[in-house]
Amino acid sequence: MRNCGLRAALVAVTACAVFPACNRGADRPDVSNAPGPAAEQSSSSTGTLRGIVRLTGAQIPDPSLIENTTDPEICGRVQQTQDLVVQRDDRGIANVIVALRGVPPEKVPAATRPDRLVLDNRNCQFVPHVAVLSVGGTIETVSHDAVLHTVHFYGALERNVALPDESARTTVTVQEPGMIAVLCDVHGWMKAFIRVDSHPFHAVTDAEGTFVIEGIPAGVYELDAWHERLGSQSVSVGIEPGAIAEVELTYALADR
Repeated sequence: MRNCGLRAALVAVTACAVFPACNRGADRPDVSNAPGPAAEQSSSSTGTLRGIVRLTGAQIPDPSLIENTTDPEICGRVQQTQDLVVQRDDRGIANVIVALRGVPPEKVPAATRPDRLVLDNRNCQFVPHVAVLSVGGTIETVSHDAVLHTVHFYGALERNVALPDESARTTVTVQEPGMIAVLCDVHGWMKAFIRVDSHPFHAVTDAEGTFVIEGIPAGVYELDAWHERLGSQSVSVGIEPGAIAEVELTYALADR
């Protein structure tokens, strides 16, 4: 199924820019805007972006399953890769990262407290599977499985953490923007992806394929969308003070 031709489209706008996030040398998203002196933000000068990401095409693929022989008594004999999760009714795609590009440094609000992401090892899966974080935030790795896991970070964060049992936990601060791929060296199906930006204007689509980004300073931006299997696309979005902008993105998985 991975060899199917993939194309990405946003209404009438098409973009490619697919990159392999697990590759150490993979292209990183454009998150070079370092936070500068933050302007005062208020609801009268900011707006909201609301959207949905859908899959088009004749069929919705079944979940990708693998037969497991590593610690099957703990992890089970069948696992899902979670590389494409689609809501059947509205065809919403979960786990798509959406983030603004081109945010002027002076429009980045001062953080009141660092972001904190808890990356759990649960039922031999990373939870969450996809996440976003701002520079200066922390990732706390924990485990609820009675088996050895490793949390191996690649990309904007390079580190390998061993979690030998359910009591183990570690915390690391993310200092650089970019894309992070997370793997378990013991259980090859375990993967997670984290995008780190120098601003808070990003989100991950939920189980229905929807997302909301609030408090965006008025202006015109590029909205980047990334999915681990379907690739990348971008589109221009305009944000007006006190208003809600809406956008619908679509991905198409070519039929066999």
